[in-house]
Amino acid sequence: MKTKELQFDGNTYICRIVKSNEGEELIIGSTALLDALHPGSFEDENEGFASKEAEQIYDEVFFFADTKTLKLPDGELITELKEDNPEWFN
Repeated sequence: MKTKELQFDGNTYICRIVKSNEGEELIIGSTALLDALHPGSFEDENEGFASKEAEQIYDEVFFFADTKTLKLPDGELITELKEDNPEWFN
């Protein structure tokens, strides 16, 4: 299990790294990180990212998942990710 720490607003978020079907390393972040980066609703155009830094971090993350999903073994995590992103995983 490969992980990466992302820092934002004084907090550390542990993210998972998985490989796509083309060997690209993809960052899978937690929904807690997503909530910190974008505290408002994505559907409300008046709400936005917490900062420019938050927007840059958001762009680095391929997908956000709940804590339970992030704790899965690599194969099971990829199976979960494949449901929403079949073109990225074999």
